[in-house]
Amino acid sequence: MNGVRAEFIKSTSTRMVWGLLAGAIGFTLLNVVANVFAAGQEGGGPPLESAQGLRNVFGSPSSATVFVLMLGVLSVSGEFRHGTITTTFLAEPQRARVLGAKLVALPILSAGFAAAAVLLTVVIAIPLLAIQDVPLQWAEADVTQVLAGSFLAITLYPVLGVGFAALVRNQVAAVISALVWVLVAESVTLAVAGATLGWLLAQVAMALAGTWLPAAGPIAQSAWTVRQGDGWIVVGAVAAGILAALWPAWQAYRLDVAATLADA
Repeated sequence: MNGVRAEFIKSTSTRMVWGLLAGAIGFTLLNVVANVFAAGQEGGGPPLESAQGLRNVFGSPSSATVFVLMLGVLSVSGEFRHGTITTTFLAEPQRARVLGAKLVALPILSAGFAAAAVLLTVVIAIPLLAIQDVPLQWAEADVTQVLAGSFLAITLYPVLGVGFAALVRNQVAAVISALVWVLVAESVTLAVAGATLGWLLAQVAMALAGTWLPAAGPIAQSAWTVRQGDGWIVVGAVAAGILAALWPAWQAYRLDVAATLADA
């Protein structure tokens, strides 16, 4: 408990955490405004009247995850860079306890980030939607679940940052690897996992077909056999993951925010 308290005080006593909080709030505000005024336009996503359009607006707090990810990375790599890790290990020689204290203290701190981002989204989004004469379909759009998911993601993301920095002590390398994970690797991993699960379910279905339907015996015999063309499933999943990661960034790059707000 003393280690957790020490990590919490250490994190809140630096200007870094307040800068990251300001960035998280500012980025959340920008996303709320952009999602409201760009909805229904070319490259701007579904219209606000749709359930998905409202989910996009109230999912804006999730953009703050990159800032708490950096909080986790810098909390570890910053100690190695500035040499304070020596003092930390002198106070607590067991490294597992040091990392454990960070893994407890940082999500508690990030919960404050999450609360600020979620509250700001609600306070800003509701008046903007009223200005646009968009009815707030809270239940139909699963707004509560979207906000809760964003809160949970922001709270837990620094754990990932601590893990990256613990493996890659160099601060620059840790930051870059964490950002690459968020921007590309996460989508690719999910796509590959989805493709693998689909392949496994298909093999199970083929095996069961032979059990239930005698005429499907040849199909059952070919179950759990890796075919030459199955490799393209992985290639397609990786390509889909990369596209899913880069397409939103490209759309955001092409979006003229000034023109969008002027036309609103």
